[in-house]
Amino acid sequence: MELDDINGGFASYEVAEKKTMEEVERAEDLDLAKDGSEIIDHAAEKRLVRKLDFWIVPLMMVTYTLQSYDKGIMSAATQFGFNADLGLTTIIGHEKNGAAITNNQKYSNASMIFYIGYLCGTYPMMYLSQRYSTSRVLSLATFFWGGVVLSTAGCHNYAGIMVNRFFLGFLESAVAPAFTVLVTFWWTREEQALRTGLWYCCVGVATTISPLINYGLGQIHSSLAAWKPLFLILGSVTVLWSVVLFFCLPDSPLTTKGLTEAERTIAIRRLERNNAGTISRAFNKSQFFEAFRDFKLYSCTLIILLTGVPSGAIGTFGTIVINGFGFSHFDSLALTCPIGAITALSILLTGYASRKLSNVRYFAIMICALISITGTFLCWLGPRDNRGLLFAGIFLMAVQVAAGGLAVSLAASNVAGHTKKATISATTFIGYCVGNTIGPEIFGASPGPEYHAGFVGSCICLCCVVVISAVTYLFLRRENAKRDRMTGGERLGVHNINEDLSDMQNEDFRYVL
Repeated sequence: MELDDINGGFASYEVAEKKTMEEVERAEDLDLAKDGSEIIDHAAEKRLVRKLDFWIVPLMMVTYTLQSYDKGIMSAATQFGFNADLGLTTIIGHEKNGAAITNNQKYSNASMIFYIGYLCGTYPMMYLSQRYSTSRVLSLATFFWGGVVLSTAGCHNYAGIMVNRFFLGFLESAVAPAFTVLVTFWWTREEQALRTGLWYCCVGVATTISPLINYGLGQIHSSLAAWKPLFLILGSVTVLWSVVLFFCLPDSPLTTKGLTEAERTIAIRRLERNNAGTISRAFNKSQFFEAFRDFKLYSCTLIILLTGVPSGAIGTFGTIVINGFGFSHFDSLALTCPIGAITALSILLTGYASRKLSNVRYFAIMICALISITGTFLCWLGPRDNRGLLFAGIFLMAVQVAAGGLAVSLAASNVAGHTKKATISATTFIGYCVGNTIGPEIFGASPGPEYHAGFVGSCICLCCVVVISAVTYLFLRRENAKRDRMTGGERLGVHNINEDLSDMQNEDFRYVL
């Protein structure tokens, strides 16, 4: 190792330590009395929340839209010869009416490897986002994944696309877990579900706006294959957006220069009200291991995993399945627009309902799953000559994405302690990876255009979501009642924000239902 490299390592370590000390000093300077001696001006608090909503939420929404869009370009590219050029689909026979029976296993593998990369990148990215500046980690990850999207146009075989998709998944894994934790720095637990829903619904926004854009890009006449401009143009957009993130996304209310001192005081008081600990750059080993002893980690992870199965299948095979219903290539692309719209709308409605009504999140998860179970039955058992009914089934299946979004918000709202929160957030998105890996594999192994095994598997997964949600609701409700009995129904108020306690250590913490 060169001397310059060693000096550079010490310099980066000193910068990180300086940033940690600044945050500790901020928290100490702004520590407020728990006896209510300093009361927040509610009008000023509302102005601060509005400022955060118009400052941070749009940055998260655009970033997650680009992440979802870039991840899903491959599905749209299949309508412009992508599979044929890279040898990802083979014809294994023909039906009586002459329709081709296809084997999409290689295409399914190319989709799956993205989530393997995501799986491998989740914990390293989680560590980097806590240890160093979150905005810097996210902006650099965005810059490099934009570069990977650009490089997809250079892939010309199965091996190339597998390597490309692995690194795309690795880099994109930085975003969702970091956003889940970032929301808890700026908004109260009552506000978090809606704000999480706002950025998470952008998976539906991307699905809504991308088909027609992709179709237009696919009509570009050049010396390149029709699918290549999709990757070149959209990769360039992502690279440019990374610069915006670098300069505009704040790290925390403790250090950002975007708040006045009065606003910073209110933001810190709101953090204290959450009983969720402070923002710490130090990695807490005890919180890390406590996370894996916590029932909530496995509950949220399983819900996100199980909803990821139909979600991943629709995202990867959506246009192919709709095309198999008898629609043209253009219609198949266009008909994914309303699927994206219902996804976004269902996420926003459930987020808004959880903001207005107390303790309804697990009930909303169960309702969304039941609606999508109906959709799987329509696609599984519906007559193949009724295209409208089959498409309605796909339409209803999209609603379950909202259940996954609520589970993401619960993973943040029901956990205290920075390291524990980051660990559980990262782990839930490992569940997301596994689910989105299983979904395309089930559909890829099921002969098209009927994909019976895929729809049956999705139905079973969603039934499990209903059961897990009901059990978790009852468990957490009992835990809240137990804590109320221990404290006499009162908040003890013996801890302050600087202690960075976990939810298991803080007697005043109550779980959101």
